[in-house]
Amino acid sequence: MKFYNKLSDGKKSALIGGILIVILFSFLFYYADKRKNELYSDYSITSVKITEVELNASKGTFTTRNIAKYNYIIKGEKYNKIVEIYQRDVKVGECYEIKISNKNPNICEIDLNKKIKC
Repeated sequence: MKFYNKLSDGKKSALIGGILIVILFSFLFYYADKRKNELYSDYSITSVKITEVELNASKGTFTTRNIAKYNYIIKGEKYNKIVEIYQRDVKVGECYEIKISNKNPNICEIDLNKKIKC
């Protein structure tokens, strides 16, 4: 506690901000790891068709990205997803392999390197 009291106000604010950032990143890492473990522990592999491709879609204020949209239906519920396609040649109507978590169908991972026949 003596260490903290000796700090100036600016350094106290920086220390508190640093601690909050470490806590935030720890939480984000934990959540991402939990979702990844949930997907890879119990999943099904199926195919999904690209329904829309948007080039230069707005991402924030100044940046853009190329995205592909797809959807799938599990137990009567429709899930709409978006994936960033970077420089890949993805077209509407093409089908790709997708892993879907059996525990939580909202968690999925499309493999844009594995194009398959529809």
